[in-house]
Amino acid sequence: MRVPLASASLAAILTATGSGAADPALTPGLYQVEVRIGLPHVLDTTGAMILSRCVAAADLDSGQAFFVLSDNPLKSCDLLDYHPGPDTATYRIACRGPNMGSAVAAFEITKNSYRGTINMNMGGKNMTMSETQVGKRVGDCQ
Repeated sequence: MRVPLASASLAAILTATGSGAADPALTPGLYQVEVRIGLPHVLDTTGAMILSRCVAAADLDSGQAFFVLSDNPLKSCDLLDYHPGPDTATYRIACRGPNMGSAVAAFEITKNSYRGTINMNMGGKNMTMSETQVGKRVGDCQ
């Protein structure tokens, strides 16, 4: 997954200006993450997807630690306005072009876990959905 230039620049600006207040409390390492997709007015037919992923310090700095994990077209769009804090992380996603998708995300973080939802608008499809993630640190990355 690429890290868009906009997110790298924003992380550098937040660090340089001090407006990020504090680094996220989340500890880098191996996380087990439960991912659920929600579609309004549709019964849950997908169930949870469980995956393991290594979260590095660079992922916390850029916002990629909390990015879209499902097979979703917004996965390749730019992450903007990333605001990490000691117990929360928020951002928005904006795809390029007319009728393209967008999203907003909010995550609660602790030293060894995170929980949050990415609310997505799929653009020209006039469809909304959400991705909920619950991650728990299970060890160090190999």
